Amino acid sequence: MARRTDEAALEAEIAALTDLSHRALQQHYQQLYKTPAPKRIGRKLLILAVAFEIQRKAYGLRRDRIDALHARLGRPDHSRRSSCDSMPRKTLESGGRLVREWRDKTYEVYVADDGCYLEGKRYSSLSAIAFAITGVKRNGPAFFGLRSSRVQS
Repeated sequence: MARRTDEAALEAEIAALTDLSHRALQQHYQQLYKTPAPKRIGRKLLILAVAFEIQRKAYGLRRDRIDALHARLGRPDHSRRSSCDSMPRKTLESGGRLVREWRDKTYEVYVADDGCYLEGKRYSSLSAIAFAITGVKRNGPAFFGLRSSRVQS
């Protein structure tokens, strides 16, 4: 692994990212990744992505090895389960019902063995239902009050 010798310069380059405009970060991203930055990526995530790529190149980490590691760590598609299927049974059982009021309308979600249902339509997760209700991606179990939306220390 080729290693950059000037750690202070590397730290300074990464620290300077916080002073760049969103547009400048997008340009930096495009130079490093050879592809435009995702359209709706936030500034903080853009800084992290650029910093990661700067470090990857500085320390000589090969992208193919990183991709192979991600593949080894990932679960095969057949083992994925929806959040309705994988919820602890103490919290929500098949046959259960969740009620949530949103903008003066009451929504009832029914839980079955094969997923969650809202107004007769099957959804793969509570997060998908929360999105259908609000139009915004959010944590489904937190939206329905099954867990805190913030990490507690």
